[in-house]
Amino acid sequence: MKILISHVGYVASAYKKIVVQGPDSLATDHFEIIDENGSVVFSGQLEKVGTVRHWDKGAYHVGDFSALRTIGRYRAVVGTVRSEEFEVTEYLGSLRLASAATAWFKGQRSSGWWDAEDSRLRFAGSREGVLDVRGGWFDASGDHGIHLSHLSHSTYYNPQQAGFSAYAFFRAYEQSMQKGVHSYILLQNRFLDEGFFGADFLMRMRAPSGSFFRSIRRKEDLDRLEVIQGTRTMGFEYHGSSDQFSQKAATADQEKVDDTNYETSIRSGGGLAIAALAAASRYETCSLDFSSADYLAAAERSWEYMKENNTKYTNDGKWNFVDYYCSLIATTELYRAAGKDTYLADARWFARTICDDCTASLDDGTIRFEFTAGMPYHHAAEEGMPVLALLQYAELEPDEALKAKAVSTCEAVMRHKIDLTDGEANPFGYPVFECLEDGRIISRFFFPHHTLVSPWWQGENARLASIAAASRKLASKTADSALAARLLEMADDCLSWIFGQNPYDSCMMEGYGRNNPQYFFQNRYEYLNTPGGIVNGITSKDSDEDSIDYVITEREDTLDNWRWAEQWIPHVSWFLYAQSLDRV
Repeated sequence: MKILISHVGYVASAYKKIVVQGPDSLATDHFEIIDENGSVVFSGQLEKVGTVRHWDKGAYHVGDFSALRTIGRYRAVVGTVRSEEFEVTEYLGSLRLASAATAWFKGQRSSGWWDAEDSRLRFAGSREGVLDVRGGWFDASGDHGIHLSHLSHSTYYNPQQAGFSAYAFFRAYEQSMQKGVHSYILLQNRFLDEGFFGADFLMRMRAPSGSFFRSIRRKEDLDRLEVIQGTRTMGFEYHGSSDQFSQKAATADQEKVDDTNYETSIRSGGGLAIAALAAASRYETCSLDFSSADYLAAAERSWEYMKENNTKYTNDGKWNFVDYYCSLIATTELYRAAGKDTYLADARWFARTICDDCTASLDDGTIRFEFTAGMPYHHAAEEGMPVLALLQYAELEPDEALKAKAVSTCEAVMRHKIDLTDGEANPFGYPVFECLEDGRIISRFFFPHHTLVSPWWQGENARLASIAAASRKLASKTADSALAARLLEMADDCLSWIFGQNPYDSCMMEGYGRNNPQYFFQNRYEYLNTPGGIVNGITSKDSDEDSIDYVITEREDTLDNWRWAEQWIPHVSWFLYAQSLDRV
């Protein structure tokens, strides 16, 4: 039997629980919390949850100790079993962990040989020219490339990467400024520093067309530095399928690669790049190369072009739900920066389209977002983004009826998410989603293995942190106090999972907690993770979508555990976004 807790502790005013993993029946249904002196400071009853789907980790019981609000160091006790020590504190999560995550980003900055190469970057393939695209963050602990988005052959599953990361730093700065309880000045300065670093890179990634270049590709990370010269290129991606994982794209022989293959659509990074530049323009810049006016002019020009030409860059020649919510964020930020009514009109159109055309009303009065009719929205990296897009738009919408519609849509969507999550044995409160498989709508815990982006699948800590951010944001906007309380619980459950309250008792931020995973590649630990970074996380088993898997030590069937143990910038970006919305 094991008592699972959040390794980084709990905020005094927040939701707190223990999860007991072990046999189906326990000798006692009673638990206690003891202090450093061994004195009992809280007693409670365990609630039996039972087993979870096909997980092979035993049965579960849960104990709620939210009523304990005294700052201190504690352990949980069930019978003769004690948990590891944990902290209850006032603001640990908001400062210490956000500081570590920000420092991790600084460590991901491209520099040295890599930056020198990127200052005179050639194109892969036949496109002519040399670019100065210095700067940017390496995409992952195992990828020294820099991407606005990968999976651009995907119709629905594009993750927002470098552009969103820059944007997240500006949002974290703004949201932390609103708290007023503690001094965040030094951390806020670091948020702006990273935000401007990312914005400057995006300025250099602008294409002459008005779009953005999509991806700096690296040929081989394991070469020594002195021989990497000439191996980095501005990459293209086929519109029909991926050439990742050393697999030739199925459509490669049929596709003609032109300029659009090198550049972004709105959903493949362009929308969030525009949002980041608009956000950057609102502050006095620390850049040596660009002014606030430069950022805004670039954002406006790119939006004007991409609004009219987006379908040239999408893989299917159409707009869809992902384009809409990325565009809503972009136009909201443009309106905030420039104050022009045309951007408010654009934002209203996208908000209306999302609420009216990208939702399905369910029999219980809730709503779900849909990619297309009958295909529920789900995403491995940003499931909370459409809710945040609507709520950020609602903050500046002067029309009270339109504002209320945006908020009520988010309430109905998140009620459905809560119903799915609470509708089955789920001791960790892991957010359940719906997807379309073989013509049926079914529920899942983890991103499926066989999708339009197969063979890509991985852990989804970015998804969890994005849902935490959306939950906290909506909790601050809704007038329904019961819904707000449940949303805050959902946010805490998502982050506690990342920080060790999971079936593997593994803290997924390097340098904190216990059982941090390391990325091995062909049984070599070349891609060492660094403190403050967050790994991909837990998945289902390749052979069973309803099971659970987490490869952090070598095993015969896995010589490369990137799917679970590689650090990736969206995870850390979404965590910073969510933490900036914490209670303190």
